[in-house]
Amino acid sequence: MDGRLGVLGVGAQGEELYRHVLRTPGQTLAAHVAQLGWTDYEAEHAIEQLRARRLVRLTDLGEVVADHPRASLERVVSAEEARLATRRQDLARVRDAIDSFVTDHRVGQELSTSDQPLRERVDQAVLTSVYEHLVASTVGVIRQAAPGAPRSLDEHPTVRQQLGAGREQRTLYLPDTLHDHADALAAWAELGEQQRIAGSLPSEFVVFGEEVAIGTTEWGRGGGDHVLLRDPMVVAAFIELFDRLWASAAPAEQADDSSGGALVDWMQQGLTDEAIARAMGISLRTVRRRIAAMMSEHGVSTRFQLALRIAERRHKS
Repeated sequence: MDGRLGVLGVGAQGEELYRHVLRTPGQTLAAHVAQLGWTDYEAEHAIEQLRARRLVRLTDLGEVVADHPRASLERVVSAEEARLATRRQDLARVRDAIDSFVTDHRVGQELSTSDQPLRERVDQAVLTSVYEHLVASTVGVIRQAAPGAPRSLDEHPTVRQQLGAGREQRTLYLPDTLHDHADALAAWAELGEQQRIAGSLPSEFVVFGEEVAIGTTEWGRGGGDHVLLRDPMVVAAFIELFDRLWASAAPAEQADDSSGGALVDWMQQGLTDEAIARAMGISLRTVRRRIAAMMSEHGVSTRFQLALRIAERRHKS
């Protein structure tokens, strides 16, 4: 069989049965089945295909009757051609609409921030929930400049979950935080947060991956509302600022280190003796005594010379 009727949904057996009916009219389906050597299932499947296209019909006596093929097949073909013509018209309308869809796409790309504005004010009251959402909807390193107290662990279950799963979070704190919030810092460090202490921080801000940053509405002033920023250049600038601050900051675990190297790290960041004392949890007098002893040990007369001498020694080692 050449399968000419396949385009009409009539399979090879259906077409074979149709030809058999045309050549041997007036027979019952059982007779056709016997002559073709088919099973009842094969015959039923084939005749249903032919009846669905009205190419054959069964009489009351069970005979399989086929009308003249020119009339019946032309009727089926004409119906399919009409359906095809309608389909072509529908496809032509879709093709005509392509340009308008392209325009919509271009507008959407240009205004892709309509649902996510480049700059969006965030009220203090919803800051925690926004923070949690940004953690959940971004990937990559979380960079935090935190001049104030550490965030509450209990209020940030998403952060805790992601840190537990291995996400990296780096946070810069001020020396006072080591003294005033030691327990909170220890809890965050236990979760895996990387912590460093900076001599100063220009403002409070957080960068989530490389996608979005959030900071205070007034640069350098905390306690108020915040602003969410998605402009790629602005986010990149925040990342650059943070990474520079991070590179010059000292690891928080050095805070209770009594070695001269840790103390010099604080000095190199520009911390005052008072700030160093708070960061290390020792008295101001002890800080000054240690600095004086180190200056005598290295044979220098200024703190700047001391920092240079220790830096040289570290470089050689």
